Amino acid sequence: MNKNVTKIIILLVVLAAISIIAFLTTKQNRKKIEANKPRTQLFELNETNVTKYELKYDENPIIVEKIDETWKIISPSNDYMVDQLEAFANVKNFNTLNIDMTITNLAELESFGLENPTNEFTVWEGDKEYKIFVGNKTPDEERYYVKYNDEYFSVELVYIEALKKNIDMLRDKQIFNKPIYIDSVIRTESNIRDYTNTIRKENRTNWIVDGVEEEISLEKAYRDFETLSLVKATGFVYDEDMIKYLNRLFRIPDATVTIYMEDNTKKTYEIVYDNNDNKLYVKPESGIIYEADYNIYSAAMRDRSYYIKTDDEEKEANNENDPYMDMAEDSMRLDENLQQ
Repeated sequence: MNKNVTKIIILLVVLAAISIIAFLTTKQNRKKIEANKPRTQLFELNETNVTKYELKYDENPIIVEKIDETWKIISPSNDYMVDQLEAFANVKNFNTLNIDMTITNLAELESFGLENPTNEFTVWEGDKEYKIFVGNKTPDEERYYVKYNDEYFSVELVYIEALKKNIDMLRDKQIFNKPIYIDSVIRTESNIRDYTNTIRKENRTNWIVDGVEEEISLEKAYRDFETLSLVKATGFVYDEDMIKYLNRLFRIPDATVTIYMEDNTKKTYEIVYDNNDNKLYVKPESGIIYEADYNIYSAAMRDRSYYIKTDDEEKEANNENDPYMDMAEDSMRLDENLQQ
């Protein structure tokens, strides 16, 4: 009996020893495989842990930092609201720096433009810093020479260019302190110098234009209703002289647009079109002047007759609802081809 117990204990010890050896061997093999696996990225970030990045590719470096879970531009000094999705998108851009080629032959190092590089991109994952230096384009102009941790690589041009976010790209394009959602809008009014255009939402599928007795083109009415409601900036004005000039224009705006919401609140902005630079500018209640899309000017300045449904629109609407009309037109085209 004692002999059998001894044998069992010995077997268990041997099995335990084999298991430990197998585990250590597997672990060592896994490390070897990982070490020998081809490197595809300069580095890999845990994006949720990234707290800051710096972009040096122009005269003024840009530093963007996450403070209390909100991305902010901290340099150059400003009070701009930041587009949170755009700011985080650049974190993802750091994670797409795929290696095209690892350069080990440094005989032509001087041609890389990395001795005194002017382009420098840094990202911080907590306390850990990742910095890349970007030099010249490769001879085929499809890649950049890049230095990271004293190693040299070529990286496709598109990945580097994607990092070059400027202030205008990072700024929030909302001209109001809160975004407007189209479902919450019940009416838009464009107060032009000698008349007012009013588009009302009757329900989710019907809009009316005040002063138009004829049947209305719902597509046109909704398109302008949406354009006037969802106004966003396309650019920003920084030059002090330009701001003074535009403020003079805004003394007599081309139109004042008011957006009425379901909760009895409203938002107002003014628009002017500057013929000197062929740009549209909008000025909300904040007093900040933004560049905006010309479609807003077109929608605000409509003559009411624009919204009257035309005969062609009526025919087109009828054709869409009549599958036999499409078949008839196809048949007519076939007959014409046969006659030819």
